[in-house]
Amino acid sequence: MVNIDFVNETKLKTKQWETLAQEIITSAAKYLKLKNQFNLSITFLDSERAKQINIEYTNHSYIPDVTSFPIEMSSQEIKALGYQEIGDIFVCIEEAERKSIKYEHTLKEEMGFLFTHGFLHLLGYDHETNEKDEAEMFLIQDDILKLNNINYTIKFTEEDYNEIEEHNEQN
Repeated sequence: MVNIDFVNETKLKTKQWETLAQEIITSAAKYLKLKNQFNLSITFLDSERAKQINIEYTNHSYIPDVTSFPIEMSSQEIKALGYQEIGDIFVCIEEAERKSIKYEHTLKEEMGFLFTHGFLHLLGYDHETNEKDEAEMFLIQDDILKLNNINYTIKFTEEDYNEIEEHNEQN
């Protein structure tokens, strides 16, 4: 039902994160009652490459912890392939590590959050459109994380809000 292609562009070992991603995305698919077979890719990047991709594809010049690029396929394409390609998730482990320290999460909790968050974006969930969509996405995200024994609380600092304001003013 779920096929994930992993690419490691870092010098870090990623096997434990690949296993965690597989577990989380499989449980998320069951939770969401997804019926069709689907494929996605997860690429692990270093900070420099993550920032480069962010600049190139989103015109934002910061280092993202996770970036998702959904692929839309027609029903004819899905039928011809026999599965649905849903997109690509890029994860910067270095940034995840930095945020896990900043927000007092374990790296496993942070990575679990990023896999869940990125996957939901591939499925069309968006927390930036309006408060209703944000609440729905975060509720689903929390449920999936709890299914995987991950307790994650989103924490923002004053610095985070200032970065968001700066970012919004530049765009």
